[in-house]
Amino acid sequence: MSTSSYVIRPALLADAAGIAELLHGIGWFKAYENHSIAQNQQAVEALLQSTQTAPEQSLLLVAEDSQKRVHGYCAVHWLPLAVLQGWEAYLSELFIAEAARGAGLGQQLLDAATQAARDKGCVRIWLVNNRERSSYVRGFYSQQGWSEQAEMARFVLPLSTTDPS
Repeated sequence: MSTSSYVIRPALLADAAGIAELLHGIGWFKAYENHSIAQNQQAVEALLQSTQTAPEQSLLLVAEDSQKRVHGYCAVHWLPLAVLQGWEAYLSELFIAEAARGAGLGQQLLDAATQAARDKGCVRIWLVNNRERSSYVRGFYSQQGWSEQAEMARFVLPLSTTDPS
């Protein structure tokens, strides 16, 4: 799963700082703005630790360059669905550093997540994309063969007093 300049691989605990830096650099997330660099790194480390102790639930992937710097990240989760009589995958996050956009990194991470879902025996994979994001505007996912379910609605119930989005 590599190209000449990036390698796609499962995230390690050592990637916490790089993932936190990537997500902070994107500038979309209040949680990263409202916490210190150390707090952000600790939060990502905790998530990475939980995925390593329970790999049957989630897979976090990173895209790194030859200098071992993280330029992309995605998370995919496995969900059992009785109505499908099988498993489905949910791609909850896919982010590329601004400087690395346009190099095919998003497609590589998406392909890696899709292959992991196939390997897991999932019936389908899905994601949510904000219609205001450039990836939606330029049709990134539809260009990769994904189709939008216009008949669906996304409902959210915040469970804490501080919404991290």
